[in-house]
Amino acid sequence: MLNLHVLRLFYTVATTGSVTRASQKLNISQPAISAQIHKFEKEHNIVLFEIQGRQLVLTPLGEQLIQPLQKLFALEEQVQLRIEDHHSHPKGKLRIVGNYLATSILIPSWAALFKKKYAEVEVQISTANSREALEKLMNFEADVAIYGLGDMPLPIAQGLHWTELYDDEFWFVVSPEHKYANQVISLRDMMAEPFIMREAGSVARERLTQLCEEHHLPPPNIELQFTGMSGSIHAVSAGYGASFISLLVANSYVTHGKLAKVNVTGVNLKNTIVMCTRQQEHVEPLVEKFVAIAIHNKNSMSSEHIL
Repeated sequence: MLNLHVLRLFYTVATTGSVTRASQKLNISQPAISAQIHKFEKEHNIVLFEIQGRQLVLTPLGEQLIQPLQKLFALEEQVQLRIEDHHSHPKGKLRIVGNYLATSILIPSWAALFKKKYAEVEVQISTANSREALEKLMNFEADVAIYGLGDMPLPIAQGLHWTELYDDEFWFVVSPEHKYANQVISLRDMMAEPFIMREAGSVARERLTQLCEEHHLPPPNIELQFTGMSGSIHAVSAGYGASFISLLVANSYVTHGKLAKVNVTGVNLKNTIVMCTRQQEHVEPLVEKFVAIAIHNKNSMSSEHIL
């Protein structure tokens, strides 16, 4: 059986870069750390570190162990957090992460329905861009992730289970008073406008950049950047620039006259909205219950948001 204590010593030395820093972090003496790692190497007939000059350098095997150990200790931390959560929330805790679209339009009603049935369960909802949402799920920082797939690979290939919720699309939007409001224009003309977008990593921003590359146009001129969609929408509706956002988000604002769509010739980009959990054997009962509620109610979303 592997000695996890020694593996933690090795991992800490490797990630901090020295025995000295590992000693300070773990509050264990340097000689004790070195002795235990050397003993572990001898027992398993391996070498994890080499000395090059005055530096301690990982061997090829040592480098190979870093990633699985990172996952191992992340899981250990999650086990500890679950135990702590059990004491704080004995009836359970459900952690949901979504992109702006999900947390502003989709998740609230589903979370409310879930709480009606399981009132004593703690429900934690956080917002991230699509890539961050997927990473949080993979790193066991969330139980359910709902986001726009964009051009990211299907999450099932990464040990996750996914369900398609909506076949969304992207719209160019401007203020109703903008010269291009409700007009049909070329992509070149559209891209001459200043853009207001979310931060790098959001699916809409990545798709817009890719669209420019595919049509051999300069990248979008992003004059304002917000960490959430709300700021972008309010800035555009106030009369400055354009944005590129999900239909599920834009439709309500267009219906109420706060934004106007721009019809750009030859542009019809889809954005599949997915709900992801870990593979079935790792799904907890609370997660299954929330997923069932979401799937059962996904077609009853108000026409205010879905055409």
